[in-house]
Amino acid sequence: MSPRASFTKQWVDYDVYDNNVKGMRIHVKFSVYDMRDMESYLAIYFQDDMGNKLKDKNKKFFTTSGEVAVYKNLDPCCDETNYDDLQVFMPYDELDLAPGKYNLSMDLDVIYKQGGIIQHLNYYDFEFTNPGSTSTTTRAPSSKNASFDNMWVDYDIYENNQLGMRIHVKFSMFNMKNQDSYLAIYFSTKNGVNLTTKNNDYSSKSGQVAVYKSLKPGYDDAAYNDAQIFMPYSQLNLGPGSYNLTMDLDLIYQNGDLIKHLKYYDFLYEKK
Repeated sequence: MSPRASFTKQWVDYDVYDNNVKGMRIHVKFSVYDMRDMESYLAIYFQDDMGNKLKDKNKKFFTTSGEVAVYKNLDPCCDETNYDDLQVFMPYDELDLAPGKYNLSMDLDVIYKQGGIIQHLNYYDFEFTNPGSTSTTTRAPSSKNASFDNMWVDYDIYENNQLGMRIHVKFSMFNMKNQDSYLAIYFSTKNGVNLTTKNNDYSSKSGQVAVYKSLKPGYDDAAYNDAQIFMPYSQLNLGPGSYNLTMDLDLIYQNGDLIKHLKYYDFLYEKK
């Protein structure tokens, strides 16, 4: 088999500091296959909304052909290696843009150490504002945001005569007053294989097992100290056995677009 990769999810923390440098921390969840001990990189390239690659000016974060880029070294340990949260920090100043407001995109690829693409992973659009000082800020396409605080689960309980688990989540939302949205929880195996279902009541648009809680914050800053969602075990659609599973907690818009990733939560499920 040839080297390859599969993409699962990307999210970004904006306006963070790393060694006193302001920028964004890029998180990527993906897997690589048949790349054991292969020297390779996660490469992130930056371009404008017309597809023009940003040009590097100082040869600090750059490609050999002179475009802006940031890299993360990969050294896969196994024939199948899962990266649940690979993090890459990108300083704002290294985008090398004049003061102004820009619609930009990241192009994420897995590449060989010597260059050459193994697998394209994702395009990720974002808005960047450079006021022309060290107070440079960036944000997602809107200023809506959220913060995660805590999560806990009550297992083996009954609700409406169904055995399942009650999921508790503590989080806050900002600048989303009266915005219809959802807390969405998606289910997969720990190695990244999505659980699937044909039951539309417990499904994402792509058919992944999921459960939702409707949200409509009444304030600009809304704190949810204990948002609860019940998940019946029967909807996991698994036969008898022991399973290492993962919940992916996201806040999403009514149309399904991501607002913010909150948490990955691993748990053991046993069905007799």
